[in-house]
Amino acid sequence: MDRKARWMKQFKWWIRILLAIAVIVAMVATWWLFQTSHETGQAPTRQHASQAAPSKAKRKSSSTTKNNKSKTSNSGNKEKSVTKRKKVTVVALGDSLTQGVGDQTKRGGYVGQIKTMLDKKDQLNVTTHNYGKAGDRSDQILKRLNQSSAMQKQVSKADAITMTVGGNDLMQGLQSATLSGKSTVSQMDNVVTATQQKYLAKLLSLLTTVRNLNPDAPIFLFSIYNPVYVYFANVDQLNTYITAFNQTTKATSATISKLYFMNINERLSFGQYNTATKRANLAAKDAKANNNNSFDGQNIEKALVGGSTGELNDYLSPVDHFHPNHLGYSKMTAVLYKTMQSHQSWLPKSK
Repeated sequence: MDRKARWMKQFKWWIRILLAIAVIVAMVATWWLFQTSHETGQAPTRQHASQAAPSKAKRKSSSTTKNNKSKTSNSGNKEKSVTKRKKVTVVALGDSLTQGVGDQTKRGGYVGQIKTMLDKKDQLNVTTHNYGKAGDRSDQILKRLNQSSAMQKQVSKADAITMTVGGNDLMQGLQSATLSGKSTVSQMDNVVTATQQKYLAKLLSLLTTVRNLNPDAPIFLFSIYNPVYVYFANVDQLNTYITAFNQTTKATSATISKLYFMNINERLSFGQYNTATKRANLAAKDAKANNNNSFDGQNIEKALVGGSTGELNDYLSPVDHFHPNHLGYSKMTAVLYKTMQSHQSWLPKSK
């Protein structure tokens, strides 16, 4: 009985720390967004200027091409034609993972990387519109979409749509339970189940709205993951909650046409511990550090708030220990690109 009481006390401590770190993460995300917008504030002007140039160049090129064709017919020499890149628009909706929080290069996380990859590998001229916002739940993403005619316009014109959603729904549900004193295992289970049911309805509403705005563009939807797995590989409770949420997202996705669910849970949660042997060794190590199956508050605080040792998961940011770093976003991008290539109907046909 004493052991159970001690476990529950430590579990409550863990939830309180999660609540505290959520506030810290929100502050970091806000700072990150300010820094990024401050440093890149002039970029759109330069981009528009560079985009304006091709129209003039195109007219000039057209005239030059006609002259060259005339010269070619007279001289008998064939001139190589310049292949024009196909234009593609990708719209990204979601939370901090779409915003790119944690990417130390400040290149926009997976949204920036997928643009570069499609540009280079598929010889496309890709335009991206990033509508990610840190801290947003599924209903808040939908609210922004419903209130923004600009977002609606871009979604309706998109050739492809990417999304991250669900992490904040789960975390804020856990935090709400803790604040209301519902912190026993059974109470937390009940709260997560109720939160999951609400999330299902909200997610379906969001996805249906996006599909109604654009009936044709494929939607590529990422799963959520466990940011503290490497510190508590021997503890299953949070993993169980995350798996349940991902199952809800996957099942809901199946009801929407041309929507492709991408499960990145294991890839980002496990990080470099990508074999069963590595994870077994990690779990044994964590069991000693965490008093077998118990949560140790000091270890949790160190894992979430950080310390001199940095982040143990090579794919996550050492700044907040929640979001992917540039390498983590590269892993997400690889999954996204592979899925896009498996469903190519939206890609322009090469001549």
